[in-house]
Amino acid sequence: IKESKWIDWEVEYCLKNIKRKNRTSHTNGVVGVIMKVNGGYDWFKYTTTNSDGCSVTNYYDSKVYDIINNNRYNQNPKVYACNQCKCVNALTGSYIAFIEEDEFLSNPQKYIDNAYDKSENDADGYNLTKQR
Repeated sequence: IKESKWIDWEVEYCLKNIKRKNRTSHTNGVVGVIMKVNGGYDWFKYTTTNSDGCSVTNYYDSKVYDIINNNRYNQNPKVYACNQCKCVNALTGSYIAFIEEDEFLSNPQKYIDNAYDKSENDADGYNLTKQR
């Protein structure tokens, strides 16, 4: 994904308020759809089990741009899905949620609405990083 130079620019642009002529664009919602490769998603995600027994999904952050990583796990204030291990909800714990391709395609409106709802109040409830 990092081979393309325009993706990080596009993400940066969509997180900013940009004024052109008499119009101002506002922060957009962003959905990070994980492409299925060779029948799975293990090229990008893996699951670990915490000492309390919670299964937690992790991602190979080195595969995406810093601007994407910096807008993950940025809910403010944090709302934990598990108070013991301090893990967050996959859809609400990050401004940019990662969704498996199959899951996204099974109900795209759910994930589009989630991203849209986050953008509606100019990302209120998230600490956005708007620069690359």
